[in-house]
Amino acid sequence: MAAPNRPRAAAPVTFRCHGHPQISGSHTKTIELTRDADVTGRATCVLGVRSEHDDRELGRLRGDVEITLDCAGVRDTFTATMSAFFLGDDALVFRRGPGLRGRTFAYDANKSAADIDRKLVGAVGDPTAELQVTIRELGSGDRRGALFVVSVPIGNDDDLSPRARRVLEAADLVLAEDTRRFRDLAQRTGLHVDGRVLSYHDHNEAERASEVLGQLERGARVALVSDAGTPLCSDPGYVVVNRAVDAGFAVSPVPGPSSLLAVLSASGLAVDRFTYAGFLPRRSAARQAELRRLTERGDAFVVHEAPRRVGGLLADLAAVGPEWEVCIGREVTKVFEEFRRGTAADLVAELSDADDARGEFTIVVAPPQGVRGETSEIDAAADDQLDRLVRALLGQGVTPKTLAKALSELPGMSHKQAYERVLAIAKRG
Repeated sequence: MAAPNRPRAAAPVTFRCHGHPQISGSHTKTIELTRDADVTGRATCVLGVRSEHDDRELGRLRGDVEITLDCAGVRDTFTATMSAFFLGDDALVFRRGPGLRGRTFAYDANKSAADIDRKLVGAVGDPTAELQVTIRELGSGDRRGALFVVSVPIGNDDDLSPRARRVLEAADLVLAEDTRRFRDLAQRTGLHVDGRVLSYHDHNEAERASEVLGQLERGARVALVSDAGTPLCSDPGYVVVNRAVDAGFAVSPVPGPSSLLAVLSASGLAVDRFTYAGFLPRRSAARQAELRRLTERGDAFVVHEAPRRVGGLLADLAAVGPEWEVCIGREVTKVFEEFRRGTAADLVAELSDADDARGEFTIVVAPPQGVRGETSEIDAAADDQLDRLVRALLGQGVTPKTLAKALSELPGMSHKQAYERVLAIAKRG
């Protein structure tokens, strides 16, 4: 019986390659067809040069495929399984072993260059020879797609990496936090996005994730982007990535710009060990409690804040740790990029008029000399023990509400923070 919802097989793909006098076809692990016009005798896996393959046509193939090589009346065939990570390349590499996420067109090939008919190998050693290649789906094998988590510029469009461009242009589906902002980015950078672009944000991610899993099952290559920077760092994405991992789909990062790492790298502070805290609570009492918890660890930490609240954040930080060192980055990589450095007490007055400022602030906070790391290991161990206790009590039937009420009695922990922590522990299981 045919599998339900199995997509229609892609049409066979045929293209030409050309011969070369250095072709020896003696490699025992791979076969390669390349767009390069010239190769050396060391390229023992190459069976054709000046390949005329079309990346988009090849990108539609899924699952097990049969490859037919035909030159000067000599024909040979072999089979392989398409890689979900093929997004276009000058070289088509067929590997005998398991698939690699890079530089692999197809894997589990049943032949290597050394196994190809010697008459055919001899024929493609003629520089005037033409090699016809036909690849067709067999309707079997792993046809599932892959999810790519793609970083996009945080302000300077030149920071869009070549790999990010290739993934976004080859994706069947792009999940964007704001589709209008993504299309603006595509227009500014000359991105040619042929796939569908769908919104994915905090209000629809649960519903959208179910749709995306269905697309991945049918072989789609899906790209996830946020408005700026790297998804999941205080941006949507957790639900779809988590569910894709749980369902066994391949998830691959396409790293690049991140306001978090950009400001860390330029801060000049000791940040070899740090905590990323995202956005802190809006109310001063809860924010001070969270800052107290962070400073008690004795390590650096990073937070984000909106312009209209950065003054309040610094005032709370000055109350909790006035001597802690601070680096504030704003409009990073943009025309009006700005960094301010000093202690929390120094900067609170300087940033009190930040209501008129634009752009999200990224703030790195590091302990003064002699404080760093004194309590971090103890606090980390205590946190771990507390989490294990909560997990055990949940397993015995104690309700999250009851546990949150008990945890809120601890110093520096509000009831909301306690409840959110219990829910997070319950979700992790």
